[in-house]
Amino acid sequence: MDYPINQWVSLPAERFKTYQHWKTPSGFLCGTYASSVLLAYYQDYIDEQILPVDVRRKGTSSNRTMIPQLKPYLQPIDAPTMPVQISFGLCRFFAHVNSPYRSRFTSVGAWQRAVKRISEGKPVMVGVLKVLGSTYGNHWVVAYGFYESAAGKRYYKIHDNWGNYQKIIPASWANGTISFP
Repeated sequence: MDYPINQWVSLPAERFKTYQHWKTPSGFLCGTYASSVLLAYYQDYIDEQILPVDVRRKGTSSNRTMIPQLKPYLQPIDAPTMPVQISFGLCRFFAHVNSPYRSRFTSVGAWQRAVKRISEGKPVMVGVLKVLGSTYGNHWVVAYGFYESAAGKRYYKIHDNWGNYQKIIPASWANGTISFP
């Protein structure tokens, strides 16, 4: 896929400000909280029908009703997650709420999937790993921008679900992704 070098390709960062207070409270629930950001963005900017109103209303700045409904499908036990677990959990959740959506996952190749989705105007969840240098440790974030320098250095703009919706991280930290077709 062709994209510009030395230039950010990004969705508007201001759109993620609404979700800046959607912070993982403790433990390993970052998969559930990152999923809530991804779902809310889709509902707010791509397809209002992705979630029923009893889960979340379009434009709502709270995820208080969404998290308790997502958690049993994504992380019934407060434990670390892998892309396949989050993806299958989202598919089960979509089936439960009669949504036609399905999720897709990659275990490797985060850059290619993120570039494709962001270029289409869609954010993507990205798993970052401590072993790859992540200062977050093992964590899920929502990427909404990417940059590649002429020297080959790659970066993402992310919502980190720790309160920073405009963080820039090295793309080399990422391995897996969760996205919607």
